[in-house]
Amino acid sequence: MGEVTELASFIKEGGWPSWLVIFVGIGAAGIAIERWIRIQIEYSVNSRAFMAKLKKYILSDNIDRAISLCNSKSSALLPKVLKAGLSRAKDSTQDIQNAIDEATLEVIPKLEARALYLPTLANLATLIGLFGTIIGLIMGFKGGSQAVDAVQRQQFLQNAIAVAMHTTALGIMVAIPTLFVSAVLQSKINSIISDIDQYSVKLINLLSASQKMGSSSAVASNDDDAADEKE
Repeated sequence: MGEVTELASFIKEGGWPSWLVIFVGIGAAGIAIERWIRIQIEYSVNSRAFMAKLKKYILSDNIDRAISLCNSKSSALLPKVLKAGLSRAKDSTQDIQNAIDEATLEVIPKLEARALYLPTLANLATLIGLFGTIIGLIMGFKGGSQAVDAVQRQQFLQNAIAVAMHTTALGIMVAIPTLFVSAVLQSKINSIISDIDQYSVKLINLLSASQKMGSSSAVASNDDDAADEKE
């Protein structure tokens, strides 16, 4: 309880710029929590295990089961992209690629939404803190010059500078964790995008190989039928 009271007093001594920094910090915390829940829980999937299951269905020419597997992870982004390619499994490689590219362009903005605001909010908190410090120093020197006694003037300036520094300290206190969380989220975003790129290529190769195997089987079957007719 004492720490909360001390923090409240610390904010109060910084004046209105400190409250602006707190407002920015609350906004950054809200965005960070929302993005973490979305990216870590809703949009993510164990890509390696998911692709291993998908590969078994594709190699066994069971595209419907593969699509059902993607539907079971409907909120995750990687299955959405791969499902777009699977829905065009019987088409040409270029058509599959186009479908995957279109799905990728749809999901990437969802992944990056609002996360880019965090570095901006961190910088804004720091700048507001510096602005509050400058305002405090100006008021301190202006008020100190009106003091008649030298001791009183020095004491007034010391108190004003100490109060003015509160806003800079508070701005940095908000900026540091905001930048750290932003870096962690960006790393997770890049990992998901990398998985989408990597496994999209693998899906195209699998579907292309599956089509070639199907064509080879069809040709072999036609040759056997032709041989039977000759006999």
